[in-house]
Amino acid sequence: MTWLRRLGGLFRRVGGEEGDADALVFYVRCEHCGEIIRVRADRRSELLQEFDEGVSGYSLYKDVLGTRCNRVLRMHVGFDLQYRVTSQDVEGGRFATEEEYRSEAGRPG
Repeated sequence: MTWLRRLGGLFRRVGGEEGDADALVFYVRCEHCGEIIRVRADRRSELLQEFDEGVSGYSLYKDVLGTRCNRVLRMHVGFDLQYRVTSQDVEGGRFATEEEYRSEAGRPG
């Protein structure tokens, strides 16, 4: 069975690339140093179900650490049943856009 897992690994995309339907990507800016950090979460394994007489949505809790400073940002994102964002908050920072991330990091769009 291990050879089947290895074979499957050859075709799996990594890192939230296009076509990775289970990747959720967010960008957060540290309020202390200003670094914008790309945060990837897997909706299959990192989301918690919220219950209100059945499953009513999902929550993502993630601690984020950049490379410029040692401050830990605490991220919380709420989702409805269709994985649309219903609430979001970052303790120690704020959400940023992909465009801000790319322009600051010098990455092509």
